[in-house]
Amino acid sequence: MLAKLKYVYELCRRRQREGHLSVSRQVAEIAWLQVTCGVGYDIYHYAGMWDRRATWAYKRDYLSHRDFAKAVYRVNQRKFHGASQYKPLEKAYFRQFGIPTADCIGVLHETHGVTFDGAKLRTAHELEACLATAPGRKFCCKPVQGFNGRGFKAYEVVREDRRVRARDLGSGQEIAVEELHRLLLEESRDGWLLEHYIEQHPTLKAFNPTSVNTIRMFLYRRKTGEVVPLRSFLKTGRPGALIDKTEKGGASVNIDQQTGELTDGFDWSPKMIPLACHPASGVPFKGVRIPFWKEAESIAVKALECFPGTRFVGVDIAITEAGPLMVEMNVHPDSDCMPVLKIQTRALFES
Repeated sequence: MLAKLKYVYELCRRRQREGHLSVSRQVAEIAWLQVTCGVGYDIYHYAGMWDRRATWAYKRDYLSHRDFAKAVYRVNQRKFHGASQYKPLEKAYFRQFGIPTADCIGVLHETHGVTFDGAKLRTAHELEACLATAPGRKFCCKPVQGFNGRGFKAYEVVREDRRVRARDLGSGQEIAVEELHRLLLEESRDGWLLEHYIEQHPTLKAFNPTSVNTIRMFLYRRKTGEVVPLRSFLKTGRPGALIDKTEKGGASVNIDQQTGELTDGFDWSPKMIPLACHPASGVPFKGVRIPFWKEAESIAVKALECFPGTRFVGVDIAITEAGPLMVEMNVHPDSDCMPVLKIQTRALFES
């Protein structure tokens, strides 16, 4: 508790030194918002409520983490939540409605695994036969249930004489397909979605080449039925990482929703330290325009328009040289993203 209080005090001092509200005023406001709305120091600092220009009406327009979750369950029917978290079902949904996504190889499962073409994909032998037809191709494995890149793995198919091996795209180590099959099913008995690895557009690859750096976009369906893109940011990973987690060496970058142009980068913490460039590669953010921006926005809108009983989503979109690809859709986005992107949730969920 003492460490947390010290951390909050240092956050407030930092903003005071920058010319914003005094420490005592910030602490008093945080305490009042916590008591009256359940809004804690993290939302206060993420949303920039310490800014002298921030009005009290603005500060009161954010829901607490708990109230945010209640609001999401109110606008998104619970019976459809699992559909976006079971990846084979989500993949089929994208395909059915013509939403571009990475090509599916199949679902690996010990009793009902099947390739995209309908062949069995259960045993190590069947997995090897499936991969043997694509030497040099890259593929990735995702647990069939999950989100935020949990469990993600990526490999390149290597053919040596009559044997097939998989080279880890992160470590470079090679593994026999039989061993890969064993490790995957030991980690998750629920099964794995296998799909072709996304080769991203050079503009986004420049920030960090080992991770597929994606757009996180939030959308809302108003009571009138109109789907509105709210705000977006770019997620860039750290060196050596396969996924675009922004902690420990990666970075997040705000995107101008109208133009698709990158604006200011920041580290993902209540400090919100500004970043002019990627901390590892040194590639600057400001002024870079996301390729195929309007196309990316269009497929995001369609993804929500076609999804039943749901009005609020966060989607991840990758950009290739041929256009955007939908990576995943989340019907219960992280509440921390709302104050960071200045999405005023109280007013939003009333519209």
